[in-house]
Amino acid sequence: MSDVGSPSVTVDGPALEAALDSVMEGSAGISMLLVSTADGRAIAHRSRNKLDPRRLSAMSNSFLTLGETLSRELGLATADYVTMSTAQGSMVLVRVDADRPYTLAALGHSDTSLAILLYAARDAAARIKALL
Repeated sequence: MSDVGSPSVTVDGPALEAALDSVMEGSAGISMLLVSTADGRAIAHRSRNKLDPRRLSAMSNSFLTLGETLSRELGLATADYVTMSTAQGSMVLVRVDADRPYTLAALGHSDTSLAILLYAARDAAARIKALL
């Protein structure tokens, strides 16, 4: 899925989707990757589950923004990422600072360690940064 045709966002959709495919293929523990704008609009996603990328984009960006705001309020450096862990899996949210800020959400299976998920999410963010 790609909403790349949006007039306010110009992204090389096929290259972005190929990069997401590559990360998904190389990381069996990841069940979803989602790229969205800083205002919560879905740009591209890959998922092994049936999910609504538009709803998840808005919520993911809000959650990451809240983590960044909390970090500033505590007098800490800018948050590099935000995580959520449950018995059924974990999610890592990473800010991708390209020409404009984007959010990358990566969802891992319950048997995927948080360290592996974080590594994959940060690797994905580095790969897609040049495409955004």
